[in-house]
This record gives sequence, structure tokens and C-alpha cells, in this order.
Amino acid sequence: MYNYTILYAEDEAPTRRNYTRYLERYFARVYAVPDGEAALEAYRTYHPDILLLDINMPHCNGLEVAKIIRKEDKATRILILTAHLERDKLLFATELGLTKYLPKPIQRGALKASLSEAVAQLKELRETETILPLGEGHIWHPVTRQLLHSTGQVKLTRYEIALLEMLTSKSGQIFSTDEIALHLWNDDVEAVSQPRKIKDIIKRLRKKLPDGVIENVYGVGFRLKTVSP
Repeated sequence: MYNYTILYAEDEAPTRRNYTRYLERYFARVYAVPDGEAALEAYRTYHPDILLLDINMPHCNGLEVAKIIRKEDKATRILILTAHLERDKLLFATELGLTKYLPKPIQRGALKASLSEAVAQLKELRETETILPLGEGHIWHPVTRQLLHSTGQVKLTRYEIALLEMLTSKSGQIFSTDEIALHLWNDDVEAVSQPRKIKDIIKRLRKKLPDGVIENVYGVGFRLKTVSP
């Protein structure tokens, strides 16, 4: 069994049940969902290592889901399943850094080989990335965007990940609340104008990190305390 998690999105219920059981043989956790909207929600909640997405799903097709995720995440491995091999879709898919583009009906041998390739890519990413120690057994992996502790992975929300990603990008640099708000919410004026939201996110993230790692520089902003390896 691989010590990784996978998100499987398929709108046909019998197929989804069948392949969910198959995937459970190989992965530590399988998150099975029926459509693209649910896939995005599950991705942002669980941050799986691998995505297996049907291209034709309601509420957001597999390629649209992959495109949204790739804007903020280059590390998660993505496999697309489709019953149609149109040329334009194949050309578009090449821009998404997909591991594989597999035709349906799924051939289990081809699927297993593709999943093994995705796992190998993840292992290579983790071996080559520069990890950042945060103290007391906590380590931030910037490529896979994961916070690990000696006891296992620390679960983070999408905003906690984005905040930690920003703070670790330049350890020691002070980021103002305005800079943090723009990083977290981009052009969402309503969210940016509510500093309380930032304080709540920082409060929750601090509980998952050693004391004092995130410093509040009074009247200026927040920064990540430099930790010696």
C-alpha cells in the first residue's frame, strides 16, 4: 500500500463504487466524490496527494477542476479519465502537468501503472525539495505544501496553507495585514476589508505550530521566526 491519499471524482455511481474499492487496496485514504464541485471542495479540505478525475462531470468537468487547482498547486499529481479523446482536449491537458490522460472504460493494468508513475513523481519531488524546519519536530514541505510533524501530517485548511506558504517564502520578512489579505483573497474586496478574518486564521495556525514561530510585530504585521535546523 502507498502511504499517500487520493481523490477520485466520477459521476457514475456504480463505477465510482467499484473503483473506490480498488483504490482502497493501494492508498492510505480514498476520497470519492460525484462531481467537479465536490472534487474542489474535497481537495481544499483534505489536500490529497493524487487526483483521479473523470473529464465529463456535472458542475465543473475534470479539466476545469485541474485548471483551478494548478493555479495554486504544482505538486499534486493529476490523472484524467475520459471516454472521448478529442484533439483539443488533449492539447489543453498538456498545459496542466498531468501524469496521465487515460481513456474509459478504465483498464486496471494501465491505471495501476499510471498510479505507480504518479507515486514515483511524488517521491522525486519530496527528495529534491528544500524543506524548512519549524521547530519541535515540525517541517514544512513547500513543493507538496504539507506540514509534517514527527507524529504524522498536520491537517491545514486552504487559507492556513496559503498563509504558511507566504510566511515561509521569506523567513524573517514582516508581512502587513494588507499584504496577507491580498495573498489570501486576491480581489475579494469584502474579505480583504475584514482584518478579523486574518487574525482568526493566524490564531488557528499558531495552535498547529510551536509557540512563537509566527511573530506579531506590533503595528507592522507578522513574520515567521527563523528556526535553526
